Amino acid sequence: MVRARVFVAAPDPRIVILDIDEASLARMTKEFGRWPWPRDTLATVLDYVEGQVPSAVVWDILFSDADRISPGGDAAFDEAVKRSAHSHFSVVRLPKVNDKRSEITESALPELWVAPVFHSVSGRATVALIPPALPAVAASSLGFNNGYVDDDGVLRRYRYIEPLADGSAIQSLPLSVLRALNPVAYQAYLARSRGSYLDYCDELIAWRREGPAYPHISFADVFDQAEGGKPLAMVPSFAGKIVIIGATAPSLHDIHATPLFSMQAGVDSLAAALDNLLNQRQLAELPRWAQAIFAIALCVCLALWGQIKSVGSLAPALLVLPAALLGISYLSLNGSPMFVDLHLAAGLALVFLALLRYWNTLRRNYWCSPPPSDQPLAIWPLARHDAWSEAPLDRLIDAVEHHAPDCRVVVCDSHEGGLATQRWPELARFAAVVGPLNSLLAARNQLEPALMRLTNRRGELVMSDMPSDREKLASNVFSAWHVFKKID
Repeated sequence: MVRARVFVAAPDPRIVILDIDEASLARMTKEFGRWPWPRDTLATVLDYVEGQVPSAVVWDILFSDADRISPGGDAAFDEAVKRSAHSHFSVVRLPKVNDKRSEITESALPELWVAPVFHSVSGRATVALIPPALPAVAASSLGFNNGYVDDDGVLRRYRYIEPLADGSAIQSLPLSVLRALNPVAYQAYLARSRGSYLDYCDELIAWRREGPAYPHISFADVFDQAEGGKPLAMVPSFAGKIVIIGATAPSLHDIHATPLFSMQAGVDSLAAALDNLLNQRQLAELPRWAQAIFAIALCVCLALWGQIKSVGSLAPALLVLPAALLGISYLSLNGSPMFVDLHLAAGLALVFLALLRYWNTLRRNYWCSPPPSDQPLAIWPLARHDAWSEAPLDRLIDAVEHHAPDCRVVVCDSHEGGLATQRWPELARFAAVVGPLNSLLAARNQLEPALMRLTNRRGELVMSDMPSDREKLASNVFSAWHVFKKID
């Protein structure tokens, strides 16, 4: 559904991705070796980008360990970060069960916690995460950048904020960028989240179109230009841009499945999450409890319809209803602020309709079988203008079930609707109620009102010998119809 959308929001033109791709790895390996490179290479690029005054420099790279091979590179990068006025760095949030064993508090990483107005008590909770190793990075704007996939391993949602045990909360990397670029929208988001979150605030990602939605600039090209190389046409100006520095190289393993691709780089997912937050493209979801209530209510309505009309009249719904529900879900992905997920309702309706039809088949087989009686039977022949299709047959069975439970219904099988046609419409007009004489006489007055609505002619009771098998009963019923037709 996501890949087949018709209306998709355009990507934010400010966002560009400084891409550590396979080509960059190959080109820079000759001088700097395998990834990770000495961090003075990153310092060179950071100074170059900062010199053009971007709106933000977003690092989708972890700096959780010191570079013991090249400490000078760490020192150079640390100094570059101190000079940077627009950098935002990511940390990895560890599972919440480890929070009590952690020693990291708000005082250690104050820029990771959201604005104080979000909570009344702060500084008490500890949080389990992988902190930055460089002092300047730890003192910069921070945000966690975890990808929380669904049970099937697909990334569909992004967590912008996470509350902690003391009522405080830590922010994601996109929320850190929003805090710097639009403080008013940042405060509004916090106020909205404070009133709605229960545990986590995972929001559906409103993806851009399939394919690279945001410009990718090779890191090696930017590095060459920052080193004084000849200007390249593929390296644009970064003035006013939101520059995300991250990797799409598969060998660096920052890849996961999304609704767009089975293997999508994490930096592209981060760009989409950041775009949605900056432009307030929140895609709300129908709550699970609302989905369940709707699915149950739908099944109740189907059951009532089958009771009032007939189960046979629900045959078109086996195809139409699930398709319509899935169609509503699809349409809600095209510009709607809420995704109305009706997959549960569609699946449950399909299963319920199939079970309802199966139950109705068993019910007809029971009430259209020979009556369990060792007494001579009476036959009450009936006729309609039209065939005994599913709806009138169900009503006839209802009447016999309620007023003459010892009796049964005999009717010629009729095929109609769709591509099927009645093979013997002349016979399909006739039916009969068969049962013990005493039972049929006792129930005749109660059956009469229902039969008046269902038939145009009702014959007199015809006695039959005690049937020995279904063939004998069928022969007696056909004889009664023959007499009935001759009188007609």
